[in-house]
Amino acid sequence: MTDKKPKNLLLQISVIVSLIGFLDALYLYYMEFTGYFACLINAGVFQCATVGQSIYSKLPPGNGIPVSLLGCIFFIVVIGILFLALYTKNEYWLSFFLPVAGLVGVIFSIYLTIIEIFVIKFFCEFCVLSAICSLAFFILILVAKKKNFPTLFSKLDFWNMFKESNQN
Repeated sequence: MTDKKPKNLLLQISVIVSLIGFLDALYLYYMEFTGYFACLINAGVFQCATVGQSIYSKLPPGNGIPVSLLGCIFFIVVIGILFLALYTKNEYWLSFFLPVAGLVGVIFSIYLTIIEIFVIKFFCEFCVLSAICSLAFFILILVAKKKNFPTLFSKLDFWNMFKESNQN
């Protein structure tokens, strides 16, 4: 592996981005839980109450788990994996688990943004912030991986993680 400072700096920035995403998702969950949608813009295409009270604010749509709670869980898990990547010697946290988590977050954010654009036809600025945090996290992780491994596809065989940890 190359110099650890760029990896650590990128992972530390990723922790900050994920913490912002978590606080944002927590606020979205609070708004949904209380039914009080306090948004900053709330004009034109930005209507948090419309988005937050739509059937798509739960998964499965209509009668499921609040999407904001899933966002809280996602960002807490990501922060935990980031700390494992920062403070353990196992390279698979960065080479496999963080990119997969980032990809899942980006795909889910794209799905929700498409729902906002084409179905609900309104945006929630806090939902947009969550999508930006997911995308920023994914990009930071890909850059960190590229700086530390020869290719983006290096060390994707995470089953070897268990073999390496037993040898140490």
